[in-house]
Amino acid sequence: MDQSIPWVQVLVQMVHGPEVPVRGIISGSDRDRRPGDEVGWTAYAGALPPTLTGGGIEDTELRVWRDGMRVRIERLDGRPMLLCDAVTCWRFRDGRELPRAAPAATLQLCGNGTDLLARRPAERWVGDDYTHPTGPITATPYLSRPAWQFELAPPPHSRSPRTAHPMRMIVDQQTGLVLERRIGAVGPAERWSQFVVGEVFDEALFIWDGPAESVAAETRRQRAEDQALRAERRRWFDAHVTAEPLRVAVTADLDLQYLHTFDTGTGAFEASLGRRGITASLARRPRSTEEWELRWAGPVHRWSTSRFDWALAVHDVELTAEGLAELQVRLHPGVPIVPPAG
Repeated sequence: MDQSIPWVQVLVQMVHGPEVPVRGIISGSDRDRRPGDEVGWTAYAGALPPTLTGGGIEDTELRVWRDGMRVRIERLDGRPMLLCDAVTCWRFRDGRELPRAAPAATLQLCGNGTDLLARRPAERWVGDDYTHPTGPITATPYLSRPAWQFELAPPPHSRSPRTAHPMRMIVDQQTGLVLERRIGAVGPAERWSQFVVGEVFDEALFIWDGPAESVAAETRRQRAEDQALRAERRRWFDAHVTAEPLRVAVTADLDLQYLHTFDTGTGAFEASLGRRGITASLARRPRSTEEWELRWAGPVHRWSTSRFDWALAVHDVELTAEGLAELQVRLHPGVPIVPPAG
């Protein structure tokens, strides 16, 4: 490796480089996504929608500003997609009247090249997943700025064709931000096509002073809409099919699946039963007056014979009295049920 540009120097600049205001135009490719998939910027606050063209997704250019936690992302025609003033984030979505508001702490930039606005934290450089250069680091101009160019080795045991090639990266020397990144020599790239550093931004760029909908309000609205839709469809079914309860008898195959514990001396055991999507738990112990804590989910049916206490929980269907009586006969034929001990 070229000793004039040590890897550790580049790595430190990428992780701990100066936090200076940047703006420009970025683009990315999300060709593996399907129409309707969202390109996310945070798991809590929402997602940036990709550009949909016909049946697929094309590369999307976005105009961006970032100054610390303050972020603005908009389309090239000026329509905002995301604003963050370091306290609140607002996400603007096609077809929605109001942007969705969420705390700035939820902001996580990813998709369509937006993660080029952020740094990869130090812990992400641990391991062998695109973390080590394959050769020398060379100086190169990019957008008329001094930059470093290098390749990172792919994961050694990857079976995905997408991650079978080195990652080619160009990094700005001053800021340590990634200016271009692509897998392989001709793979789709995420890149800056315009990159400006050090300007002073108007605070108004990052603030939305119009109406917005909180995540909690959106969740309540979506839940109400879903309940209303379900009620409407239930009314249609009741009117055009039947409003009578559709109760039918179900035969459950409760064969032994696994015997977890057993005691040859006492006859005690605990087992899992079930087949074809229906599961159950069955246990017995010598007849006793002590508490029997089983920690099973759902209703537990308990009964006793002269020798044993029994317990059964069927987890996926409602067990009728007739079904329980039939199972008891199969478990201890000819042995009557008696009151519990004590």
